[in-house]
Amino acid sequence: MKQLFIKQNHTDMLNLIFLGYGQDGAIFEQLKDRDCADIALVYDYENEDFDSSVYSNYKELNLIAWYMGVMMAPKVLAKNGLLDKVTGSSAINGTLEGISDEYGIPLKVWNATIEALCESAILKFYRRMCFDAKLYEEYLRFRPQRTENSLKSELIFIREFSDKPLAEGFFYNKAFIGLKDKIISHANQLN
Repeated sequence: MKQLFIKQNHTDMLNLIFLGYGQDGAIFEQLKDRDCADIALVYDYENEDFDSSVYSNYKELNLIAWYMGVMMAPKVLAKNGLLDKVTGSSAINGTLEGISDEYGIPLKVWNATIEALCESAILKFYRRMCFDAKLYEEYLRFRPQRTENSLKSELIFIREFSDKPLAEGFFYNKAFIGLKDKIISHANQLN
């Protein structure tokens, strides 16, 4: 995993954002000049490497998780002794299960994505993430700088990681569900 501070003024509260599959920090660079608490990103889930020490001085973590980050965050934070610092949490277009026929992306679809991964499939994925052509064009300006091999490794790791048990007793305070989501179905998010 990669960890990146966008803003670090050493306040007591950190906005900790677990990104979705295939992302990097480029699109979030514009937040560095905002007048707000510190901001850190976690992304590129190719392994379990996670340095919890960089968050040790924070008293509170405001967890914001997007797509596969919704599944990854509580498991990673629980394993690293940080889940008790979470005072607020928001799940955006994701589920705690991540990969599931009923509660996430069906395993068959996930495996097919791994098998068919190529540049055109990556662009199709980015297009499906965006609501319309205008948003897609804007997104491509900040397109993640990830290689095809890196993305494939991430898909494989997330599939294996999804089998790990859920973080006991953790539920998000808020869940935002896209009614027209083309990645994780609206029905599966509601489930």
